[in-house]
Amino acid sequence: MHEIQQVEPFRLDVLEDHETISRVALHRGGAFSMAGAVACLPARDEAERIEATLRALLAELGIGEGVVLVVNGSADDTAAQALRVLQAGAAPFLLLDIDWRAGHGSAPLARRLALDCADQLAPGAHLFSLDADTETRPGWRAAYEAEFAGGAALVCGAIGFDPAEAALLPPTDEAAETVLREYRAAAREIDARLDPDPINPWPHHGNIGGANFGLRAGVYAALGGLPVTPFGEDRALLRRARALGLPVRFSEGPVVWTSCRFDGRARGGLSDELKRSRSESDPLVDEALEPAPALERRIRARLAYLKSGDVGARALVVAGLGVEPDAVEAAFQAGSPGEAWLLVEAQSPELSLTRLRRSQLAAELPALLRLLNRVRESAGDPSDSARSAPHAPA
Repeated sequence: MHEIQQVEPFRLDVLEDHETISRVALHRGGAFSMAGAVACLPARDEAERIEATLRALLAELGIGEGVVLVVNGSADDTAAQALRVLQAGAAPFLLLDIDWRAGHGSAPLARRLALDCADQLAPGAHLFSLDADTETRPGWRAAYEAEFAGGAALVCGAIGFDPAEAALLPPTDEAAETVLREYRAAAREIDARLDPDPINPWPHHGNIGGANFGLRAGVYAALGGLPVTPFGEDRALLRRARALGLPVRFSEGPVVWTSCRFDGRARGGLSDELKRSRSESDPLVDEALEPAPALERRIRARLAYLKSGDVGARALVVAGLGVEPDAVEAAFQAGSPGEAWLLVEAQSPELSLTRLRRSQLAAELPALLRLLNRVRESAGDPSDSARSAPHAPA
């Protein structure tokens, strides 16, 4: 988990005065007053891909649904190419061409700017997050609508690689990739069995990516905006939604294909991970992957805290995690038990994350599989709860 930066909300009428922006040019087309949905994209030096991204998106959006595109710190003609495509389409749009003040710019900040503006232009609209090197697949918009109709507040769609680009990727260590996939799947199943979620019967992809998530109308404001972190703002948003008790759906319905290039624009993103996996002998892996004892301790502590309605019992859980008394008090003053748990988890030395390397995954996998088998034997089928509770359609 990464520290959330405190950033003043972006307001369209005073963007030029915002502490992070040094220059802004706005281009508008059409009216957002009737927009039932708005797609939000950050873009930086994406002249080669932005046209395909926007054309695929415009083909999916319904009548009156809009686009907010933030072109930030670009040195190429991304803005000009995007404006040409948007002006030729029927969708209302806002294109912001900006430069950041020194030391402020980032992809998470640009995504926050796009979402903030979209929420102001169409406060009653669903909001979608995409990347500028990503193409929506047929049925993307309808799949989101079905998930929202089923009650989901945050929908985490599926992300695949562009097949043509994937075919050109240099080879990787297949045995190591198999271990990585098995480790990730086992960790997610352990969580799903220990803490079943009726809206997400196992199996599910269990992931969120800025390249493909959607927020039901009104949810963005309830979340307090997109958290701004050095990277991983999408996961921070997911943690926030869960802390507030909002229904989150991991769906295979809305699908996008994204670039699998190595020269990505966002620090800590997919491109960095791909590059590490194919250029380093023993790369770091996803920070969410941890040894079996640490994973079990985290899940069981979370459950003990959230499922106890007694303040004294929660205090015992927190004390056992080595959290300082002042932090304990701050946690108890938080707005909800879920928000309090986020503070506890961030403050606890017992739950601090240590990133593993690929070689360590192979060494840790047997213990994780033993834990999975033990959990399977003692816990019920995580899909059972879905049979007795409503959930969003797949």
